[in-house]
Amino acid sequence: MSVTLMRDPSMPALGVTTLTPSSTCPSLVEGCYNAMEVRPPQVSSRAESPDLEPVVEGEHKKSPARRPEEEKEPQRLLVPDIQEIRVSPIVSKKGYLHFLEPHTNGWVKRFVVVRRPYVYIYNSDKDAVERAILNLSKAQVEYSEDQQAMLKTPNTFAVCTEHRGILLQAGSDKDMHDWLYAFNPLLAGSIRSKLSRRRAAQMRI
Repeated sequence: MSVTLMRDPSMPALGVTTLTPSSTCPSLVEGCYNAMEVRPPQVSSRAESPDLEPVVEGEHKKSPARRPEEEKEPQRLLVPDIQEIRVSPIVSKKGYLHFLEPHTNGWVKRFVVVRRPYVYIYNSDKDAVERAILNLSKAQVEYSEDQQAMLKTPNTFAVCTEHRGILLQAGSDKDMHDWLYAFNPLLAGSIRSKLSRRRAAQMRI
């Protein structure tokens, strides 16, 4: 439409004042326009005529080509990694544990329910909302007698997640081993066998 207005003999002033040659619009240069008039058969195919592809039109053509790439990239980022995790209907153990609050060095009492692979943490046994959930399949349960001696806090064990470490304390030694068995049966079995060997060696002495 711009080319037609420029060549319209009834509007010579419009072609001079409005459609001036520009470095950003080479198709508006008079020389390019005359070249198009000399080659009328090439007008029907814009792909064959470089003179018929001005920068303004080229920007409109390139933008649809970039849009699918720009739309696909966020879609790839938003594709979820879905993994089915079956929660055991059996409650391995439930009861109260003390948690060491970070940055306060204070212990808080929480009600805990273990349904592997998750540990559900409530404020109390009457709390209907889970306040925190631990995924045991992505956590590491640790028990260390040296750590207990260093902290001077008996019946403790730790759960290390990807983001933080949590120190827990049970009410008694037996209760602690029961919790360890609920959290990690293999670790609890190895600890019990180690303790039994130690007791057998002490009895022989």
